[in-house]
This record gives sequence, C-alpha cells and structure tokens, in this order.
Amino acid sequence: MKKKEEHRYWWLGENKQWFPDEETLIRLNFPRCFIRYKVEDAYFASFEDFYDCIAEVQWLDGEKPSIKEQEKILIEAWNFLAIEERLLEEDLADLELDEWEEDR
Repeated sequence: MKKKEEHRYWWLGENKQWFPDEETLIRLNFPRCFIRYKVEDAYFASFEDFYDCIAEVQWLDGEKPSIKEQEKILIEAWNFLAIEERLLEEDLADLELDEWEEDR
C-alpha cells in the first residue's frame, strides 16, 4: 500500500480532559473539518460502524459541502484512520515497508 497524498492533511488527536473515550480527526485542507468519534467502537470497524460512532462533525470553513463531498471526506477519514491504527499497532506486515521506512 502506498501513502496517499490526501492523507498528508489529516491529523489524529485527543482531548482526554473533556472527551476521555473519544478521539478526533482533523482535516486541514479545504474543506476543513473536525470529526469526533468514540474510540472503542471505531478501531478496526467497517465504514458503517465508524460512521455510526461519529459524535460530531464540524465544517471549519463555515459551509457544509455537498452530501456527496461529505461522504467522500468521511470515507477518506476512515481510510486514514485505518492506516494510522496499523502504524500505531506496528501491524505493517502487508504494507510496502520501504516507502514507510524512508520517511521515518
């Protein structure tokens, strides 16, 4: 699996003081968004399960994109999260390791 250029603009974050059981995904390219979701239900989940555990989506530029664009961004978020989870768990057996190692 190769790194996806669109994943360059995603960040995974936490606010354990206020939302101890949740994490956030932040997209920094247009249209920017913030997605807060329940951690325990989202890890290694199908897209539908991930979608169901979303607690909040904020569109940071003040306007919601079209429904089709929103769905595309949520799928992109889910794909990013799946790769991040595998990197965090060091479950990289079937990824192309050379490409990931070059950037470390």
